[in-house]
Amino acid sequence: MIRQKKSALMKATDLLAKQEQSSTVLRRKLLARDYDAAEVDDALAKLKHYNYLDDAEACRRQFENFYSDGKLSVRQISAKLFRRGFDKNFIEQLIPADADEHDLLVAEKLLAKKFSAATFERNKARQFLAARGFGGDIVSSAVENFQRDNS
Repeated sequence: MIRQKKSALMKATDLLAKQEQSSTVLRRKLLARDYDAAEVDDALAKLKHYNYLDDAEACRRQFENFYSDGKLSVRQISAKLFRRGFDKNFIEQLIPADADEHDLLVAEKLLAKKFSAATFERNKARQFLAARGFGGDIVSSAVENFQRDNS
């Protein structure tokens, strides 16, 4: 028995059921599965019409989840959402005013998890935080606070 290929709309619905996606990523995935561009556009339009696909809401929800988890810097969150196909300008609008305080708390938490007072090396701690997307001021403050608290 020969299986018929699912329509682009059905495949898009299946993909959305597994994981929330941006319309950009969903479009890319459907085109990679050899669906016609017109059929893909029609499927995405229908999903948007029925509110199954809303980039602004999905981006906001994912930003809030990452931000409240407290494991990533705001820069990392922004980069992750951009890679997921969300608009850079919209992502920047989501960044709250207390982003620096958030980043400092996250950086201090990461330092406490990674280093102990006995294994702490200032340069390694700086590299560790810089590699995770923290800015210079946040790195300096977090390292100073860690040293002060663990002396």
